[in-house]
Amino acid sequence: MTNPTPPSHVSGVHGPVHAGSGNLYYTVMAEAAARNRNARSTFIEELDWLWRHFVHPPGYGRASDILKAHKTLLLDGPPGSGRVATAKVLLRQLSSGSERFHALVWEEEDGRYSLEPGFIGYGDRVWLDLSQADDRAWCAFQEEFSSLRKIIDQHTALLVVIIPSRGSKGLWPEFVRFQSKIEQPQAHEVLRRYLRMEHLFGAATSPQSAFLNTYRPLRDIANFAHLVVNAYENAPDADFVAWFSVAEAAFTDHSTEAAEAVAKLRLAPQRALLLAVAMLHDTHVDYVYSAAEALLETVRYADERHTLERSDLLESLKTIGAELNANGHVRFKEIGYDTAVRHHFWHHMPELRDGIQQWIGKLIDRPDLPNKDRDLLVMRFAGQCLHPRYRQALVESVALWTKGPMTYRRQMAAHEALRRALSSEEHGAFFRRQIYDWAIDQQLNEALAQVIIVMCTKIISVNYPDQALVRLHQRARRESRTTNARTALLEMVSDDPWARRHMLVRLTRRSVGGLTYDKDPDLFLDLADAAAFTALGSRDQPLVTEAEVRAMLTDGWRRVFHERSEAVWKARLHQWLFEAFHDDRHRNALIDALVNAGKQQSKVLAYLYAEARSLPRPSEEEQERSSAFLEVVLQKICIAQGLQVR
Repeated sequence: MTNPTPPSHVSGVHGPVHAGSGNLYYTVMAEAAARNRNARSTFIEELDWLWRHFVHPPGYGRASDILKAHKTLLLDGPPGSGRVATAKVLLRQLSSGSERFHALVWEEEDGRYSLEPGFIGYGDRVWLDLSQADDRAWCAFQEEFSSLRKIIDQHTALLVVIIPSRGSKGLWPEFVRFQSKIEQPQAHEVLRRYLRMEHLFGAATSPQSAFLNTYRPLRDIANFAHLVVNAYENAPDADFVAWFSVAEAAFTDHSTEAAEAVAKLRLAPQRALLLAVAMLHDTHVDYVYSAAEALLETVRYADERHTLERSDLLESLKTIGAELNANGHVRFKEIGYDTAVRHHFWHHMPELRDGIQQWIGKLIDRPDLPNKDRDLLVMRFAGQCLHPRYRQALVESVALWTKGPMTYRRQMAAHEALRRALSSEEHGAFFRRQIYDWAIDQQLNEALAQVIIVMCTKIISVNYPDQALVRLHQRARRESRTTNARTALLEMVSDDPWARRHMLVRLTRRSVGGLTYDKDPDLFLDLADAAAFTALGSRDQPLVTEAEVRAMLTDGWRRVFHERSEAVWKARLHQWLFEAFHDDRHRNALIDALVNAGKQQSKVLAYLYAEARSLPRPSEEEQERSSAFLEVVLQKICIAQGLQVR
């Protein structure tokens, strides 16, 4: 067989390359590599920050001993005790600094719960948060736990699993030896540690804040410390009593006051202004006033009074307990009161929820509202929806904002709402699952598809890179008019051997019921850059040296040869032969994958040998290399066909 076009090869890793007809194969892109490094560096910065601020909880020592002894720990503890933070610190403590840290996920996909070996790389430090797992997921995990431990051991990795609060009761007896429980550290110790790290000393000798008199989740203590630091920066000559007082005001429960205020304000314009101030707190008065008018229009209120008969804005603001500052921005007089007002309207006036959702959509579309204020508006609305009863309202809003003609304002609103939701420790898992459900929706509109792609690459990938890959892969399988998810997926794996291996697992594993996806062979060809699989990884070992990887590469090529025409795969096959020709060390592995994949198709093997013969060999040295190369190719083809080897 002859090649009608001049030979070409795709090598290395400099950008998108098209080598003749067929697929466009993406190799390493500088921009994508920088993006991936930024995501990883962001996580490392967060981990270092956590390490410096961390206070060891009661039970930490025993947990550390179990992890050291068994390489696996089942971590128990009450909600708010810092279980995830403890898991990360335990793993960092047993790290040399070069290992990869990432979260595992235990979620149902294609009808099953499972963890594949490819999800865990050599030396990885991984954690799995099952604190909110239901009984079915928890039972399924325990059925697979022994297999998971074997994978951890084979890959010299470490694993911490945060088990459900009830998990210790339902824990199988054979796994009790891996379980350890922590309690929340002393709140005042946590607060002092945070303040010391911000160079604010002396809290230990000052009167204790009343804020610490009740049980608080550790995240609340961290937020309180941040408010104390802000109070110090605004009034450095004051003392801890004053700084604590300012911070305490932000945590004061104003729900009773808000309820009383709404009850006293019987007129719709007054209530509309109250809610507008709460949603656009510290925004210029002009935007607040027009937002209040828009709310009245949305709920179909008609004020028959003449404009000259109405109260002026200053009087109206005074009536609801708000004031203007020197810049014309509107604020309530009490810190935290805006949160209570928002909470009251949303939680205690259910007949208004649909109207509030519509109103928020109208404000988002306003071209005169500054981006900063729009982002805060969306963040506050999202905050009201972060409750198991109301999360669906945020899902519906994001879907609505991304329906119809897409604008930059709507796109940014959808980004901000999902970013806020995904960042929630309590509700993030729900919204990651929602993004998965969107990703597998065959009818998903392109605007929402682009939003979830951004969430995967920018937000989810920081702590849950495997979940980001899963969602991008599912979306790439279903794209019809664009290749945005496919491009994002390939960029994510471009300079990351772990991610490339992970994707190889997904593209070659057998799904439940034999379900296959038509686009997976094309994604495999995009992924199967021979130069990437023979490059040194983080452990100075190329991926192709792993037996599991070689087997998966063979499976991937086999499906490609069966389901795609020569025109589709010939450019990638040529690249593999080129790499095998020049790389003596990995030649056998590369050729084996191709020959074993095509051994049931003599036409493929014939083409493979013809392509091997067509590689350019200009120098005498290359002629010698060529003879050795062709001998290897021919020998392996003969063995595959059951022919006698001379």
